[in-house]
Amino acid sequence: MSDSSRDKTTQPPLPARPLPTSPVAPWNITARQVRGESDLPVETTFHYDPEDPWAVRVTFRLSLGQVVDWTFSRDLLRSGTRVLSGEGDVRLWPLRCGGREGRVRLRLGQAGAYAMVDVDRAGLRNWLATTYAVVPEGEEAARIDWAAEASRLLTGP
Repeated sequence: MSDSSRDKTTQPPLPARPLPTSPVAPWNITARQVRGESDLPVETTFHYDPEDPWAVRVTFRLSLGQVVDWTFSRDLLRSGTRVLSGEGDVRLWPLRCGGREGRVRLRLGQAGAYAMVDVDRAGLRNWLATTYAVVPEGEEAARIDWAAEASRLLTGP
């Protein structure tokens, strides 16, 4: 066996550039912030950028013009539509109230200083399905521009 036939790998190289992507329309809803026995409407927008394929950003527009952004794992949000998911500052779980398919409750923040927000479960599941149609599960890494990420890490802030 010659030296040239040894040590060859059969793995395909990573693409030089990320695959082209289609945009995903933001999902705008009125969520409900749970406070004791009452709840308050909170205008909420879910954003997905295929160039950051593992993340979903959620913008909550609170009263008095305050805006709060949270970033979640897309897989965590999907899991939270089915079972209790997350740990620490972020916990999600399905509720069987509030419509035919129920809601998903998001508990955000540390113990003693957290907010709870309910969103429509069917709507969240449908919107997440559009993100998985654009970037299927397991294909996220092909969407990252690894050369740009390496350059950013090496050049510093």
